[in-house]
Amino acid sequence: MKYTGIIIVLLGALALIVPALAGCESNTTLVIGGVLLVGGAIAHGIIYKKGIDKDISK
Repeated sequence: MKYTGIIIVLLGALALIVPALAGCESNTTLVIGGVLLVGGAIAHGIIYKKGIDKDISK
């Protein structure tokens, strides 16, 4: 659970890299990759903040 945001970001990067190397980029692949990158960054921030809050409350 701790690394969920990072995993989503890496999946977003792969969603952008693989079609670029295969030469079959489209707007759909770019949107999916972008959404995964942004969503993963937001998820990482939220999960990281919750972890810090738990550490402070101990």
